[in-house]
Amino acid sequence: MDHSVTRRTALAAAALATGAAVGLPATTRAAAQSPTAGPGPDWELPTGRAAQEGDPEADEVVKELVSAGQLPLANQVFHDWTRNDQPVPDAAPSVLHDFLRRNAVLAAEERAAIDRVKNGDSGKLLQANMEAITVTEAFGGLFAALADPLLAKSVWYAKYDLVMDIGRRFSRTMNTLWDGLDGGNWEPSGNALVTMVKLRLVHAAARQTGLAHGWNQARDGMPISQRLEVEELMYVGAYNVQLAAKFGFRPDPRQIDELLAMIRVGGRLLGIQDRYNPRTLDQANQVLADAAANHRSSSDEGVKLARNMLDWLDRKAFPGAGAVGASMVRMMDAHVADVLEIRPNPALDTPVATLAPLLYRPAYEVQQKFPLLVPVHEQMFKVASKLVAWYAVDFRDYDLQMPVG
Repeated sequence: MDHSVTRRTALAAAALATGAAVGLPATTRAAAQSPTAGPGPDWELPTGRAAQEGDPEADEVVKELVSAGQLPLANQVFHDWTRNDQPVPDAAPSVLHDFLRRNAVLAAEERAAIDRVKNGDSGKLLQANMEAITVTEAFGGLFAALADPLLAKSVWYAKYDLVMDIGRRFSRTMNTLWDGLDGGNWEPSGNALVTMVKLRLVHAAARQTGLAHGWNQARDGMPISQRLEVEELMYVGAYNVQLAAKFGFRPDPRQIDELLAMIRVGGRLLGIQDRYNPRTLDQANQVLADAAANHRSSSDEGVKLARNMLDWLDRKAFPGAGAVGASMVRMMDAHVADVLEIRPNPALDTPVATLAPLLYRPAYEVQQKFPLLVPVHEQMFKVASKLVAWYAVDFRDYDLQMPVG
């Protein structure tokens, strides 16, 4: 028997079944009618070819900025350009000015998709459950990405301030998540468009940094390739929707359609090619199943980055917060925890898994149902609250910059 095939088959089946297991439909009725579902090329699972592809338009802009020595000036433009309705600063190099002006716009059908979420029940559902989504991204999507060796290497090779100070990556990921999911940030006074387009160029600059500092393209494909871009988008989107069901976040089929359409708009702004950008929950689940079955294994970079993240929690929240965070990662996805060498801690894992779904409910409910576990619940709430508060206060106006050199 080929045990690797058996394991991959089991992981793929489990990942595809996750949507149903948490109460989400495997496919959605309205997907075929969704404005962002077509017309267009047939959808293609991003695998071999996608692993070799970057983002030619954004990559060319960064190459020109590097060759002209204008990356520092471009970063100053990034610092000054923060609102959707703000003209691109005149100081921008012409190649950057043209790229930002052309790409920080929405097509009519994309605007309609955003408005359906913002003005309907989906927007209310998001806002009412933003804490749960924040927690699932912090301990779910962020760590799952590190369990893909090439995603972990992409972060590692980018260097910049993301390796030891992994909290910077957390802040940028969370800002992008919140900017994209908060409907108000798509308004003229918001910053969703600006954030997405700048992040597209940050990815392009990180690709160039990796290629310039030893990335083995023949063996590993393109750093931050189309495959990796789609996979990470799904970790921020569909994967966290699945995980948040543990906290009571359960969109209905129509809301799933609307949320996926919104995520798809974000994917286009980030430079994901149309043929790889998932249109339905079934396609999103296929990406997650492929990642779990074929692209998840331990790597030095992933293990070190995960350890840095948990150590950062100890420093940022309080000593011991990293241990609570480790148990949260294991609760979200035990296989991810194993890959990242986050070892089981039964004394903490069991109460965390028991109390996590009650994390944002009144303390008296915990006192009534689990009186012996009240201290653990208090610690968990303290970790989660500090993470949210840190994001909301300390780094709300974070400065998204491209790596230089």
